[in-house]
Amino acid sequence: MRGLGSRPPTGADRLLVGAIAGLTRLCEHVPIDRALAVAAGIGRLWVGLRGPRTRRVRAALSRALPERTDAERARIERAVFVQLAQGLAELLLLRGRQREALLARVEVVGLERLEAVRAGSGGGVLIVSAHLGNWELACARAAALGIPLSIVYRPQRSAAIDRLLAELRLRSGREPGGVPVELIPRGRAGLAAVRALRRGRAVLVLLDQDARREEGEFVTFFGRPACTRSAPIALAALRGVPVVTAFSRRLPDGRCHRLELGGALPLEPGAEEDPEILRRNVQRATDAIEAAIRVDPGQWIWTHRRWRTQPRVDGPNARSDRPTPGPTEPPPEPPSPARSDRARAPAGDPK
Repeated sequence: MRGLGSRPPTGADRLLVGAIAGLTRLCEHVPIDRALAVAAGIGRLWVGLRGPRTRRVRAALSRALPERTDAERARIERAVFVQLAQGLAELLLLRGRQREALLARVEVVGLERLEAVRAGSGGGVLIVSAHLGNWELACARAAALGIPLSIVYRPQRSAAIDRLLAELRLRSGREPGGVPVELIPRGRAGLAAVRALRRGRAVLVLLDQDARREEGEFVTFFGRPACTRSAPIALAALRGVPVVTAFSRRLPDGRCHRLELGGALPLEPGAEEDPEILRRNVQRATDAIEAAIRVDPGQWIWTHRRWRTQPRVDGPNARSDRPTPGPTEPPPEPPSPARSDRARAPAGDPK
């Protein structure tokens, strides 16, 4: 049961695996729409009871969307937790016999744009995406349609969660007409990503989370400095492959999804040699992510501490992993065995 890149499983991990297996069997006997309705109710109840992460989400929304009214931000907060709960329910359904019916609910827009970009580059392409909508479901649908995805992901701390997510992702693309997904653990992704690009695969990275200072560049995200991983954009420049976007959203009916595949981003040449050009290109990718989130902010994982790493105030280029406090941020929450400093989205973290 050893997860990829994770610590050995514990007794708690085994209990968690058993619980997920039981919930999966339960979902086998529940219609998809009913499961989503129950999940939505749980998400709303979570906010009503001021559950873990609600205060963090409220503070993040206040700083990122000051132009919204209090009522609008409260609606977005509810939507965040409804989306997370429904995403978890869909992951359980995706493991069972309703998988095909669930995949059929994902509409893909712009496939011809992606194919045109791949044809012009010999197949290899870097896809930039975000934890928006149900990204796991969207990846499964893309693989089922024949897009050869190589997903760069961050191994989970829990061996149980890591193994279950890996098993779920590796099922993708095994449908008739599909192409099996390849998983590339972050931390040793460089060579594997180069090989994937050489084979004409689409390397998928999620660039919407906080990066350590040695890994990223500071760019502006919702009006604030955000440390963002730059290696994927640098690799694309070095290999001369195009960078495209892909974003998933749940449609207003709450039942279906749309995966929108964009064309090549207008990035500046020379990023492999000039750090400032690289930073500007990372900014362009981040701008695309912010624009996608602003369409429906309630579908992004505001539970994540995106702005945790901030520039130091004691030097123009110095960086720190300590967040810069703001007037609307709450004090740190007290530690709890059930709550981790690191945000965890129910649908996992494939980046």
